[in-house]
Amino acid sequence: METQPKINLIYIASIGRSGSTLLESMLGAHSQIATCGEIHIWPHEIVQRGVRLCSCGKSILDCPFWIEMKQRVNPLHQPQPQIHFFREQHNAGKTLRLKRLRDFNPREVYSPIKESIKVYSQNNYQVFQAFLDVMQEIIGVRFNWLVDASKDPYRLLWLIRSNLFNIKVLHVVKNPFGFVYSVTKNLLKDEMTQVHQLFYDTARQSVKWSIENHLISQIAQNHLKPDDYLLINYEQLASKPTQTFQKVCELIGCNFEEEAVNNFRQGSLHTIAGNPMRYEKKGIVLDEKWKTYLPNSSQRIVEIMTWLNRAYYGYD
Repeated sequence: METQPKINLIYIASIGRSGSTLLESMLGAHSQIATCGEIHIWPHEIVQRGVRLCSCGKSILDCPFWIEMKQRVNPLHQPQPQIHFFREQHNAGKTLRLKRLRDFNPREVYSPIKESIKVYSQNNYQVFQAFLDVMQEIIGVRFNWLVDASKDPYRLLWLIRSNLFNIKVLHVVKNPFGFVYSVTKNLLKDEMTQVHQLFYDTARQSVKWSIENHLISQIAQNHLKPDDYLLINYEQLASKPTQTFQKVCELIGCNFEEEAVNNFRQGSLHTIAGNPMRYEKKGIVLDEKWKTYLPNSSQRIVEIMTWLNRAYYGYD
C-alpha cells in the first residue's frame, strides 16, 4: 500500500479572543500558505444551514468554493469520529475532557483510542487534501502549507499522534486580564447583569484560560520538537507584527513576506468562522481596553485564578 505524503500543516493553538484570527490572516496572505479557518466547525455550518459567513462574504451554503468542497468530501458522511468530534456545538467545545487527559502523556495510547485517532485524522486528511486541491484549481497555485485555526488542544494532539501531518504549532496567548475582558465585556455593558453572574463568568473564563493554555504547553513538551513550536504573545503580535511574523516564517521555513503583514486583510479567501475582525478595514491595533474598563473586582478574580501559570507565559 502506497504511503500518503504528509500534509504540511500550521496549527494555530489558542483560546478564543486571543489574536488567532489576526495571525491566521497574516499567514493566509503569504504566497506559500493557504488557510481554511476553524475547519472543525464546517459540519455544524452544514447542519445549521450557515451560521457564519465564509470570509468571502457569502454563506457557506452559497459559496461556490464550499459547495465544491462538500461535493468532494462531505464531513457528515465520513466515518466516526468525524472532524467535529471535539466540537460538540457550533460555538463551543469542552474545556476539560477527563478521559482524554491521559492522551497528553508521551506514552502510547490504548488500541481502541489509537484506532479512533487513525480514523479521525484520516477524515481530516481528506478534508485538507480536498481544500488544497480546490484552492489550486481556483487560483492556480499549489500552496506549500495549510493553516488550521481550530485552536482546540485535543484536536491538535490527535492530529500530531496520527503522524499524517508535518505540523508546526503556533501557540497564541493573550494577557488573561485582556482575555477575560474580551469575553465578559458585554456583561459589563449590560445594566441588568447581576454581580454574581459577572463573578461566575470571570472565574470560569479565568480557569478556561489556565487549562487550555496548559494543555497546549503539555503538547509542546511531550509531543513536539522545539523547532516545531512557537509561543506568541498577542501583545507582541499586535504591537510588533512585522518582527513577530518574521519569527513565524523562520519556524515554518519559508521566506518572510512583509506584504503578508501589510495586506493581512486579503489573507482569508475561503475560511470557516473566526473573529468578526476579519471583515473590518482598519489596521493592526493593540487592544488593551481592559486596563480601563475591567473592574478591580474582576481583575482580582483573574489574578487569583491564573496565578499558577500566568508568569509562565510572560504575564507576571
